[in-house]
Amino acid sequence: MDLADRQRELLLIDDNPGDARLLAECLRTLPFPYYLSLVTDGDAALAFLQQQAPYTRAPTPDLILLDIQPCKRSGWEVLEWLRTQPALTSIPVVMWGGTLGPVDERERDRLQPIQCLLKPATLEGYQHIADLIAKVLAHP
Repeated sequence: MDLADRQRELLLIDDNPGDARLLAECLRTLPFPYYLSLVTDGDAALAFLQQQAPYTRAPTPDLILLDIQPCKRSGWEVLEWLRTQPALTSIPVVMWGGTLGPVDERERDRLQPIQCLLKPATLEGYQHIADLIAKVLAHP
């Protein structure tokens, strides 16, 4: 199978259905096949990544887009856990949030996601994130 034809697995961890819908719409422009999984809180993200019920058949994502403040557990806590898992540590993670404060800047520097972005206010901003995902996944 040609690399361009390989389906990429994307995991979105976000509790805002509007953000998820807008991003999903913009991802349709990706130049390769993909599957988007969505979980709405940090605890569900950990269950998904560990393939625990109800996610026992969850795919290992090729990229994670992680809200800084989803329900139940912060995105930084999820990323910190992810960095301790040898089988998962190489997954590129893009963090995004409604605001980025000093704590977020410190955590960004410490945990080093590939990007840390403000959630967009426009459809063009969501398209920019889809374009970023395309660039990251174009060279696995």
